[in-house]
Amino acid sequence: MVKTVVTHSPKGGGGTSVITANLAIYLAQKGKKVLLMDAAPNGGTLHAYLNLPSYAVSDEVSEHFSVLPLISSDYQNLSFFSNLKNLGGTNRVSDHLIRWETELKQSQFDFVFIDMGSKVDDDLFEVIGLVDYSVMFLGPDPVSIEKSNYFIKEFFNYRLRNLELKYDLGFTVQNLKRTRKEMLFTARNLLLMLSKITPKYSTQIADIITEINMGIVYNGVRSSSDREVASMYQLIIRNSYGIEVDFIGELAYSDVITSSILNMRPVVTYEKNGEFVEALDAIASNLSQQLFQKKGGL
Repeated sequence: MVKTVVTHSPKGGGGTSVITANLAIYLAQKGKKVLLMDAAPNGGTLHAYLNLPSYAVSDEVSEHFSVLPLISSDYQNLSFFSNLKNLGGTNRVSDHLIRWETELKQSQFDFVFIDMGSKVDDDLFEVIGLVDYSVMFLGPDPVSIEKSNYFIKEFFNYRLRNLELKYDLGFTVQNLKRTRKEMLFTARNLLLMLSKITPKYSTQIADIITEINMGIVYNGVRSSSDREVASMYQLIIRNSYGIEVDFIGELAYSDVITSSILNMRPVVTYEKNGEFVEALDAIASNLSQQLFQKKGGL
């Protein structure tokens, strides 16, 4: 059965496009049928990584997935669709996924990768809730960490607001924040207290965090201290929000990736071994493991 994966980064330049392209090609080379979709708000650059000219970018999104005008790439087993979130369109990516749900499940693909770039908005939050898995690309530098903090906070608040609207819990949440402010050290504490006050919604409240299937790829790792930041960041997310974020892999800072970006040529097309390919293999293995195993609870 097809598995849908959204890739994103809360900060531009996080390597989302170049690594997603390499990962899609790598899996296609391993015999998996892969569809790569560009959903970056600005039209994206994935077509360039696939050696496709600008005039080959998709300019029409079909109502039905089964007749989506896919573009053939130079790589066996890899198909492409560009401009899923084009500037002239009115539909969001999440709208397309909802509309295509049945047809998408019946497709011949093993993996569908949707690159949504670095824009943090409600559409991204909705897509994360619809796909099988989401991968966030994160650098160990302070700016990337701060941007990631913002993303996690906004994502949590978005899901909480939806819960408040669905079950008319807005007043309860606001009253809890006002009267027990000194006890609300973290968003996770807020959910725990809300569950105690409204036990009949405890399952739905827990779903705010337990239904999230998300992993992190750390890009641009230079030292052991960068790795320590990475491991600590997962702990911070867990303690602050209760969200379990998986470790999918890391990529060392390398001139190979820089060269790939400058030349718009995927690394896996000219390097069959080496540190980058080994890291990519680990990412592919970890991602497959998360996709094909059941997630636990809190």
